Amino acid sequence: MLTPTLNVLKETFKRLLYKGNYKALERILQKTHKGDLVAIFRYLSHQERVKIFQILMNVDIEKASDLLYDLDEDIQLEILRALPTKEAVRILITFSTGEIAKIIDKLPVDLQNALLQKLAAEEREELEKFISYGEDSIAPLISEEYIAVEEEKTIEEVLNVIRSAPEDVEVIYIYVVDKKDRLIGVASIKEILTAPPNAQIKDIMTTDVISIKENATKSEAIDIFQRYDLLIIPVVNDENELIGVIYIDDILDAITEKTTEDFFKMAGAQEEELFYTNQILKTAKLRLPWLLVVVFGELVSAFIISAFDFTIKQFLPIIFFLPLVAAISGMISSQSAIITARGLATGKITEYFKDFLHFLLREVKVAVIIAFVVALIVGVIASIWISAHVIGIVVGIALFFNIVIAAFVGGILPYISLKLNKDPTVATGPITLTLNDIFGILIYLGIATFFLEYLKV
Repeated sequence: MLTPTLNVLKETFKRLLYKGNYKALERILQKTHKGDLVAIFRYLSHQERVKIFQILMNVDIEKASDLLYDLDEDIQLEILRALPTKEAVRILITFSTGEIAKIIDKLPVDLQNALLQKLAAEEREELEKFISYGEDSIAPLISEEYIAVEEEKTIEEVLNVIRSAPEDVEVIYIYVVDKKDRLIGVASIKEILTAPPNAQIKDIMTTDVISIKENATKSEAIDIFQRYDLLIIPVVNDENELIGVIYIDDILDAITEKTTEDFFKMAGAQEEELFYTNQILKTAKLRLPWLLVVVFGELVSAFIISAFDFTIKQFLPIIFFLPLVAAISGMISSQSAIITARGLATGKITEYFKDFLHFLLREVKVAVIIAFVVALIVGVIASIWISAHVIGIVVGIALFFNIVIAAFVGGILPYISLKLNKDPTVATGPITLTLNDIFGILIYLGIATFFLEYLKV
């Protein structure tokens, strides 16, 4: 929520923009602190953000650059996608190569190409490398703002290096390298400050350094940070040469991004929708694939129901419980799928088949208990309602098998997805729900057909 002062400022922006009083708006934008602008931008409409940002670009390109960098990524990309390509390039070239690398893979291809053409050959080559790594690579997170010294340096020399370091370098650890720039140790700033000035850094350094390879994924980096409770981690290449570091701030952003992405996948949508807030057709195009999967899956369900039309005609009340069976099996499968996918993503469930099988059996055992309770309750209610004990038995048996099978399917699909080198979260959404609708309806009507002669009595 905005403070009363910032809320008044936001309304002032809106009013001046509506009246077309851009000169007054320019003056206020120049006087407003960047941090306040960041807060206000979250509460503006898409059109207001873009227009106000363009006005700020025209009067203070440096402030506009700082503002864009501090905005949430979805708002960043929303603005960049809405700006004319020439203006988007003009603001992006004010960013450092590392800052551009964090978002370049999410920019439209035409903007990427236009930006690359404006950069020097060395910067262009570096950014093309980031693009080729893929969205899940840690490459955009790697920072070159760190201090590394050779092992022969004395503590006094190391302190001089620290004193002369740029202000934006966070001095948490000092990394120690050999003459070939290979990472061999690390020392904290506290260890350095308390060591004798004439001692060598190699005498106080820790040689057991936790590092990460430059071709690692963001998921691997998140796992290492969480496992070892780190603030910063060095990045090395295949020759163990130190090439950069990753800070906890960037990993927290990656965790947020990953969580958001998982939520979208569970809903059968894509995070990219956030970047097309004003493009209805584009948003619809992003959602359609998963919805079409559901449509064709449910058409299969409709075909199964039609194949059992004889059973339904002979005993119509059997159809009353069909939505309940589908809903319960869908809920159980979603629970199992989400728990499994999350366990695989966090490492709490290993991908080794024996370990996973142990987890899957546990899910099935839990499902058996739930199935027994739910089947008993619904079976009794069905018997009283329809005044036929057989209908209660049919519904109860169908629910029991549906819940157990739904738990098994929901539990195993994320594992199969992982083995196919796909994100396990993909298996928590429409695929699981649609499959369980098909299985649920088939099992229920199959059991009803088996007991049909008793139902008609």
